[in-house]
Amino acid sequence: MNVWLLGAVVVCGAAVLAGGLALVQQRFSPPQTREPYNEVAGSVFEIVSVLYAIVLAFVLIAVWEQMTEAQRTSYAESAAVVEVYWDAQNLPDAQRVAVQDLCVQYADQVINVEWEQMRAQSPVSQDGWAIADSIRAHWSSWDAQGDVANAVKDDGRDQIRVLYDARAERLGTAEDGLSGVMWLVLIAGAVLVMGVLFLFGIPGRAAHLAIVTAAASMIALLLFSVYELEYPYSRAMAIGPEAMRLALERFTHIG
Repeated sequence: MNVWLLGAVVVCGAAVLAGGLALVQQRFSPPQTREPYNEVAGSVFEIVSVLYAIVLAFVLIAVWEQMTEAQRTSYAESAAVVEVYWDAQNLPDAQRVAVQDLCVQYADQVINVEWEQMRAQSPVSQDGWAIADSIRAHWSSWDAQGDVANAVKDDGRDQIRVLYDARAERLGTAEDGLSGVMWLVLIAGAVLVMGVLFLFGIPGRAAHLAIVTAAASMIALLLFSVYELEYPYSRAMAIGPEAMRLALERFTHIG
């Protein structure tokens, strides 16, 4: 389902549920019976809502930063494999062909196999690591002669190290969602905030409905955002393999 449509369904569903509970409450517990407790309820609501807002804002910022970092990592990995492919131009013919073919295999593996596994939140196969290990083995076996060749070899080693680091970070991030305890805090906090809000004796059915539906909609929207951003490589707002596709395009230009 489209993320915008799914978000609208979640927010509207929360608003309808909160509005329905408000109507039921008005029927069986008129606001006049709760008005004497408004001052106490207001003090409790202020404490609970502020604490919950801080926690929710912290989590939302954290998952957003993780999404941004995951995007940067994907391009760092892509740039590293392109640099290795480029530096391989200086290798002897047999090693050059082997390393460049392995770079292409690596990009294909990431795009066509690993990205689908990450999108499904399945364990990622070890084939990508095997290809990366083969690239490193071929590079290390090069007997570079002269200052220029040694500089190229050192640069290639650095780029392979960047490739390994970016790959490890990508795979770690793909499995690094919020803990069950954190989701319990977020959901229980939302229920607690709404529960305290229902303690208020608000005169007028329309005003009561407006307040509870607005609060429920906002909380649902923020929780939905956290859910969609939790895993950067899956769900509706997932990062795609565009960076590695760009690497494949660069290979064709390098030759």
